[in-house]
Amino acid sequence: MARVLIVDDTDIVRRALELAVRRMGHAAVSTSSSLEALALAREQPPDLALVDFRMPGMDGAALFHALREALGERCPKVLFVSATPPDEVAREVERIGRPAGYVKKPFHLDDLVRVVGEALA
Repeated sequence: MARVLIVDDTDIVRRALELAVRRMGHAAVSTSSSLEALALAREQPPDLALVDFRMPGMDGAALFHALREALGERCPKVLFVSATPPDEVAREVERIGRPAGYVKKPFHLDDLVRVVGEALA
């Protein structure tokens, strides 16, 4: 069982991701705040983070940088979750480094299960 951190400023999306992750048999902890996510990750580093790419304040890319800086080798794999066009996400992902991938909103449960499984493998 993996520990998955979910960060999304939209309540319904965050809850749907939480439910899906738990149905996959993993532990889920979630928040709408990047700053809170960083604090949670410092307390107990997750195995994977599902992070909204566009959020107010600290966006997903900035959170990814902060996680890498704060956790170093213990930094989790990161899957960005976003309605942002894939080419925009791809450019940012190329610029920032090693996130595990991208899940497009709205997501299909089968796709989410596949991508999470691949990231945790």
